[in-house]
Amino acid sequence: MNFEGDAIKHGKFDISELRERVAGFAEDEWQEDTSRQERFEAHTDTQTIKLLFDPDYRHTNPTAHPSLQEFASLIEPLHSHIFATFSKTMRQRKLIRKNGPGYFIRIVLTRLAANSKITPHVDDGESLRLCHRIHVPIITNEDCFFCVGESRIHMRAGEMWEINNRLVHHVENGGDHARVHLIQDFVQPGENVFDHDGPMVA
Repeated sequence: MNFEGDAIKHGKFDISELRERVAGFAEDEWQEDTSRQERFEAHTDTQTIKLLFDPDYRHTNPTAHPSLQEFASLIEPLHSHIFATFSKTMRQRKLIRKNGPGYFIRIVLTRLAANSKITPHVDDGESLRLCHRIHVPIITNEDCFFCVGESRIHMRAGEMWEINNRLVHHVENGGDHARVHLIQDFVQPGENVFDHDGPMVA
């Protein structure tokens, strides 16, 4: 979603249990589904484990994968914070009363290999324009940077960042270890979105 600025930090969390679970994934689990990196050239050096995801990038009725239930208790505090973050203002609460609560349309774990990059790109497609794209680093290193718009950010483990995915962004992992982010796409129905291509409604 487009907003004023490059990125917003929404908080910091204890993700030690989540990190331990993610670190326990076997290599064949990371390599099982290669559709995302095959579809998007920018993500060639990544691997993805899907929790809530559809290949058509739909905007409603997401498909839950078995891994979502496995991670439910570990990511619930993050979800609670996101719901609270987007219901703070009177305008947000009015929107919820009128259109119903927000929901997650996609949740994935994405690993970027050591000494690799996600090349510059802009997220496109209706649903990606209308969702809040929220990253939580689970495993990272000091030589990993997320670059969006004019900002070059070292996102530390457990921090929650919303990125303006309608700006050009890329990732540099200059470390000797892979980086893993939990990416959550959150939708608030009825929200006005001022996209570069014109106003839209989530």
